[in-house]
This record gives sequence, structure tokens and C-alpha cells, in this order.
Amino acid sequence: MFSKITRLQTRFFICYMLAIFIPIMFLSSVIYYYHNDQRTKEYLNEKRNSLITEQNYLENQLDSAQIYFNQLKSNYELQKLLRGFYTTEQEIVYAYNSQIYSLLSSIFLYDPNLADLTIYAENQKAAEILRFFEPISALAPGIKSRPELIDGFWSVGDDGKSMGFSFYIGFPNPPMTVFPGIARLNYNNNIFDSYAAANPEASVYVCLNGKLLYESNSSAQTAMCLENYKEQLGSGSLESAVQIIPDKQSRCILSSFALNNGVFQVIKITPEAGNIFSYRPFLLSFLVSIFILFCASIIMFLLIFRPFKNIVRLSEHMNRQNNHTLAPYSGKLSKDETGELILSFNKMTQRINELSSSLLNNEMQLKNAQIEALQAQLNPHFFYGTLESIRMIAEASHQELISDIAFSFGMLMRYSLSREYLVPVSREIDMTQQYVSIQEKRLVNRFSVDWQLCGLDDKWRCPKFVLFSMVENVFSHNVSKCRGYIRIVIKVEKEGEDLTFTVSNTGPGVSPQRLNELHYLLEHPKERDTLKSENNGRSIFNISDRLKLFYGEGYYFTIESEENVLTTCSVRIHRHLINF
Repeated sequence: MFSKITRLQTRFFICYMLAIFIPIMFLSSVIYYYHNDQRTKEYLNEKRNSLITEQNYLENQLDSAQIYFNQLKSNYELQKLLRGFYTTEQEIVYAYNSQIYSLLSSIFLYDPNLADLTIYAENQKAAEILRFFEPISALAPGIKSRPELIDGFWSVGDDGKSMGFSFYIGFPNPPMTVFPGIARLNYNNNIFDSYAAANPEASVYVCLNGKLLYESNSSAQTAMCLENYKEQLGSGSLESAVQIIPDKQSRCILSSFALNNGVFQVIKITPEAGNIFSYRPFLLSFLVSIFILFCASIIMFLLIFRPFKNIVRLSEHMNRQNNHTLAPYSGKLSKDETGELILSFNKMTQRINELSSSLLNNEMQLKNAQIEALQAQLNPHFFYGTLESIRMIAEASHQELISDIAFSFGMLMRYSLSREYLVPVSREIDMTQQYVSIQEKRLVNRFSVDWQLCGLDDKWRCPKFVLFSMVENVFSHNVSKCRGYIRIVIKVEKEGEDLTFTVSNTGPGVSPQRLNELHYLLEHPKERDTLKSENNGRSIFNISDRLKLFYGEGYYFTIESEENVLTTCSVRIHRHLINF
């Protein structure tokens, strides 16, 4: 009985544990911690959002260095000057005054945070006579050989705080690896002064490559918090993402974020008194616990009785069904076993209705087939005797044409009335040739037939009238209705275990609209009953249906036509894919 626990039983058990047992034992303390944590999270989220805004502001300030360099790099005259295109003093001064000086001075005067702008050039003459230029030998040792010059790097000033910090980047000169010039943008600490002024209650520390670059409003309380944080700072384990760490020991909030992919680390320590380190009384927790227990009881009642209500409704619906058609249940589906039961019932009713309709159609088709079979039950010997009499009279009267037609027609009648389903391919070809010979005598000089046959033994078999129907379709829809000369190519090819019949002919062909309709009806047999015209493609559909009966999906049948040019019908079968 209890070998399989349903999801409904599992839901009842979980609801009981979550809504009754656990709340009675721990609800007061849980609610207290929940509210306390919620309040802390909200407070820290506000801090985090504010910190992200501050991070974006400082990041934009530092990104100005790259923007300024891009402006310098895009100055064509400056690039030519650095690469030594200008050799005389007159050329250098002219290029500098016309295109370079205005750019350098606008950058230097525009940004108040920029303390100095220097371009160290290999062009010694330019370095001697131009403002903002210095010889590259004046660079600090080791700067010129650093690989980071390709993308630029930041460095602390020479004497700590007073010199601020600098951004170095080399001017590219492909394909050469030596930089013709190196730009140095020296920033003062105004960036961080304005940031510290916007946070007067906090102590701000800025590190560049692990070295302390800037500090403000430092106090004993914030210094103790920073001391607890120094190991992470010294080890370089700080992440680029925004971090907020409440330090209960110093009762401070330590916030940090990285700039310029971790090159700069900004640490802000804010003393917090009575905001997130206070405690709430337990009275609120007790009152909330009582309210939750009351609500849980109501929820349990609804969860238990709702599924049984759905089952009763489904049972009543099933009792109202009649013996002819089944109606699906239209009530609301729940997300448990009762909902799956209702869904399965609806699928079952739909399937039963489909099978009933299919069975009725099959019975009607069977009756129609029986009637047609009774109508066709004429004695074949009557036809054979009549045809043989016609042939003998024609020979006696020296009417060889009529005699030959009667002989060929008699062979076709015997072939069509035989009870073989699969015949040798050679016999199918012979019967098709007999049919073509009849048409040659009837439609003299109206067409030509090119037979392209491969050698086949009697082990190769095919469904009766496959090739015959393809050829008969050509005469019915092209040769008989066209006054022009028709060329027909009948090809039988063997490819390994596959055999291909292809019939091509010139003539009016099939219009694109009619061809699309034929392709659609080949894929949707149920739509064929809507056809009313005589030119409804019954022979094509007959070929496809009989191939599907014998080979299932293991055959290939296609018809293609270019109107007034060429029409091709092709069948490919496999000798080992016959279903019976």
C-alpha cells in the first residue's frame, strides 16, 4: 500500500514539517534572524548600489588617460614627428604649431586632475625645442623596456603622495617593435580628494599595485579595521567586484572595489553606530509565529481537500459519457497526480474517438471494395476467347495490325488478371513494351521511345505495373493530348542493391501550380478525395500507394517537370525491403 509514495503524500509531509513542526520549535528565533538579516541585506544593498556608482565615477576619471592617448595617437602630424619624418627644425616647429600644440594644450588645460603631460620622443631635436616633449633617455630606468607599454600601465609618483600617479603608454610603430615615443600623463590626487570630500564620515584608502597611494580621515577605529583587512590587501586577493564586509570587532563597514582591472584598490571604512549591529526584542517574533501557524492550518486544509474535489468531479464527468462519443474533461488541471489523471483521461478519449472514426471509415471502404470486386468478377476466359477470335479473324483477313494489337492486348489482360503481386523486372519490362507497341500502331509517327535497360536476372522483382503505370501516364497526359512530336526515354538502372526506374518525356509537361499540388497530395493522401476533375493524377497516387504498401518508407518516388520542356518520373526500390 505504501510501496510508492506519491507527490501528493510528499507535499502533505513537507507542508506538515514546514508549517507545523518546525515553526513550533524554532519559529520565534527564525523570524527574528530573518528580519535582522533582511534589514542588514537591505542596508548593505543600499551601500553596494552607492558603491557601484562611486566605482563607475572613478573608473570614468581614470579612463580619461586612455581617451587622451587615443586623441594623441590619431594625430597624424604627431605620428609623423615621432617617427622622424620631420628632420629640420623648421619642419618640426611648423608641424607642432599647426596641429600638435593645440591638442596638447587643450588636453592639459581641460582636465584639472592632470598635473603634467609629457611625451618622451626618440626624435632628439623635437625633444629639445618643443614644449611637452622630453628625450626618451629622460625616462626613469626600466620604463622603456616594460612590455606593458603596449596597452599602458599605471605607476606611483616618484616621491609618494606629492607626485600623484602616472600613466605610461607607448606609441605603436608597426612593424617595428621599438616605440618612437612614450606618453606620460601625470595625475594629482584631486580625483580622490573629491571622492573623500563626498564621504566625510568615512576614511578612504587608495592603493596602486599594492602600494598605499592615498589616505584621508584616518582614525584609530578605522585603522584597527584596516589592520584586520591588511592580509587580504597585502596578498592581492581582493576581487575586482564590489565587496562590503561588516566588521563587528571595530563596528565598521569596510567597502572595497577595484579600478582599472585591479590596478587600483579603493577601500572605504565607515564607522556604523546602531545601524546594523543592534538587536531587536523577541516579542515581534512571537506574534508573527502565532500568525504563521494560523495561516499554515488554513493552507493545509486547502491542500488536502482540493485534490479529492477534483477526483469527484472527474468521476461524475465519466459517468455522464454515452456509448458513441467521449467528451474530454474541461475542468481546471492541478499540478499533481489528479491533474495528470485528468490529462491522461482527455488523451484517452481523444484516441478512442480517433480510432472509432478510423474504424468506421475502414468498414465503409471495405464495403465499397467488396462491391467493386463483385462488379469485376467476370470470367477472364471470356475475354481471352473473344480476343483470340478477333486475332484469328484479323489474320484470316490479312489484317496484321489488328492481329498484333489483339495479341498484345491479350498478353496485357493475362498479366493484369494474374494473382502475382511481385513479378520479375524483365516481365514488367516485356509487358510495358507490349503496351508501347499498341500505342505505336495507334499513334503512328507521334512519338519515339529510347529504351536504356541494364541486365537483370529473375531474382530482381518489383510490384506489378510499377513501370507500366509510369509509361501509361505519359501517353494519357502527353502523347494523346499533344499534337507535337514526343520523345520518351525509359531507363532501368541497377546501383548495388537498389533498382531505379526513370521515365522522361518532352511535351507540355506539368504547370508549377499543378506540380506543387501533386507533391502535396502525395504527402497527404486524405486530401485526394476532394479532387473532382478527370486529370486528377490517380495513376501517380496509385504508384506511390502500392510502393508504400510493399516497401514502407524504404522507397523513393518523385516527379519533376519543367513546363513545355521535360517531365521526369523516377522510382527507386531496394531488393531486400519488401514487407511480405
